[in-house]
Amino acid sequence: MKDKIVAFGEIMLRLTPPDYTTISEAKNFIANYGGAEANVLVSLSHLGHGTDFITRVPDNQLGESAIMHLKRHSVGTSHILRGSSNLGMYFVETGFGGRPSKVLYNRAHSAITRIDADELDYDEIFRDADWFHISGITLAIHEKCRAAAYRCLEACAKYGVKVSFDFNYRSKLWTIEEAKPHFQKVIQYVDVLFANFFDINTMLEIEADPMLETMEEKRLDVAKKLMERTHVQYVFGTDRIVHTATDNSLSSYCINRNGSYFKEGPIRFSIYDRIGGGDAFSSGIIHGLLKDFNHPKYALKFGLATSVLKHTVYGDASTLSEEEVTEFINSNGNAAVQR
Repeated sequence: MKDKIVAFGEIMLRLTPPDYTTISEAKNFIANYGGAEANVLVSLSHLGHGTDFITRVPDNQLGESAIMHLKRHSVGTSHILRGSSNLGMYFVETGFGGRPSKVLYNRAHSAITRIDADELDYDEIFRDADWFHISGITLAIHEKCRAAAYRCLEACAKYGVKVSFDFNYRSKLWTIEEAKPHFQKVIQYVDVLFANFFDINTMLEIEADPMLETMEEKRLDVAKKLMERTHVQYVFGTDRIVHTATDNSLSSYCINRNGSYFKEGPIRFSIYDRIGGGDAFSSGIIHGLLKDFNHPKYALKFGLATSVLKHTVYGDASTLSEEEVTEFINSNGNAAVQR
C-alpha cells in the first residue's frame, strides 16, 4: 500500500516569457501551473507515493485546468473545493548571466482566500494519512487559509500524522512581524522542519550563543534549543552559491535531536529553470524519511540530488522518478548519454 501524503496550499497559473525575455518585453507567455505544496506533491507522486491535495480553485476553465494538471501527475484531487472566480497567477522572468530571475505575484482575492475551514472533512482526510506538508506561503495568503491550516494540524495531532513545514518566508506577502506569531504557533505541530538560521533566529526568536563564530555553530545551537522546546525531530536546509543566474552550487545539511550535524555537497550545476528547487528538496527529504525515518543521511543525499536535478527540468515541479535520482547519485552527476 502506498504512503498517503497530504498537503494544503494554493495552485496558481504560472506565466513565463520565452527565451529569457523580460516581462516588459514579452509578446507571449508560456503557461504552466505551480505552487509550493502542489510542487511537493507532484514530485512525490513521481517518486512513487500516494498524494492528496487540499485547496480551492475557481469553478471555471482555469480552475479545471489546474485540477487536470494535478491529475496528469497522479496527485489526488478529491478534496479540492470549487468556488469564486479568480485563480492566483504569477509571472516568472527567467534570469541569465548576471541578471537574476524575478517573480511577480498576482494572487490577491484568489479562490483559496475564500476557503471555509468548515467545508473540509478532516477526519476523512487525515485518519489514514501518513504525512502532511505545508509552507509559510499558505499561512501568508489569508486568515481563512490560516484557519484551515490550523484545523489540518489539529487533525494531524489527533491521528498521529507526521508534519513537515517549510518556512518559505516571502516578504512580498507579509512582514516579519505579521508572520512571527503564526510560525510560532505552527512549529508546535512540526516533526520535520525546512529552515535556515534566519527562520529559527528571527521568526521563532531563538537566539544563538553570542560567543559562537561560524554559521554552522549558530545553526546547531538554535536548532538544539528549538528541539528542546518542541517535538521537531529534524531540521533540514540548503546553502546556495550563485555564480551566475544559470550557474549555481548547492549543498545541504541536517540537524537531528541528538545534536548531530550532517552535510552533503556542494554540487555545482547549470540551471534550466530555477523555480521549485526548494520544493524538490523537500520532496526528496520526505521521500527518504518515508523509506526510513531514522536514516536522515540518506534523505539528505536524496533531497539534494532531487533539487539539483529539478533545476534541469522546466516547470515548477520535479517529474523525476526514484530510479533517475538514484542513478544521478550513483553516477556522481555524470551526464553522459544513456543508450
